[in-house]
Amino acid sequence: MPEQLGEVSRRGGWKGSPNSIAALLRCQVPRELSPKCRKCGHLALSGKDLCRTHSGRGRAVLTNAAGRGESRLLARLERLGLLPLELLVLPVWRGLLGLPTPIRAPIRLALVMAWDKRDKTPLYWSRVQREALELGGRPGPRQNTAYWYENV
Repeated sequence: MPEQLGEVSRRGGWKGSPNSIAALLRCQVPRELSPKCRKCGHLALSGKDLCRTHSGRGRAVLTNAAGRGESRLLARLERLGLLPLELLVLPVWRGLLGLPTPIRAPIRLALVMAWDKRDKTPLYWSRVQREALELGGRPGPRQNTAYWYENV
């Protein structure tokens, strides 16, 4: 019977799958013999003489563009327990649910910042609230993923 491509020879007993852990261990290179980074001595990337740190790819850093900074600040305030529950249940807060982050996060942060001043400067609070209501009432694409405090 002819052997198929990729089939392991069964002569001499069963040798297991070529993808088994035992097969991988047979081909394992000891750490002492594996290639090292020429700059720091850590394990090098395969086919290169540099590690991940020195390979020049750099780190992916998220910028604060498109409302990400405001969204992170809101998440931090939520973790610290500084988002007032009375604000989270208002229709103005809930009306922003589903809007894209670049639109939703800045206006929600403005609502949080104006919340403490609503008694001292009611005109400022009403202006921020009106802006949020107008944004929430606009038709447009809605996202269905949000943090729990955005779904209250």
